[in-house]
Amino acid sequence: MIGGPLKIDGVAPNTQIAPEKSQGKASERSEEVLTKDQVTVSEAAKNIARLMVEVSNIPDIRTDKVEELKNAINSGTYEVKGNEIAGKIIKEALIDKLA
Repeated sequence: MIGGPLKIDGVAPNTQIAPEKSQGKASERSEEVLTKDQVTVSEAAKNIARLMVEVSNIPDIRTDKVEELKNAINSGTYEVKGNEIAGKIIKEALIDKLA
């Protein structure tokens, strides 16, 4: 029978377990495990967590840089350096391809 109890040599396995025996041992074991479990966080993990908090406090938009660029564009002193822009585009493309 599919999904039913298996029979080996005409003997069906005992599917009943004495509740008082299994429950007592299981609860003792879980209490034992709970008292022995421990977590240790390495110094490196603590530093990473601290740095993640610091990074999350950095604004996504640097208003000082934006204002500086706006002023340069409005005054006509902003110069686009094509070679630098092309180099950065190629560099980013290579980094993305390698990652």
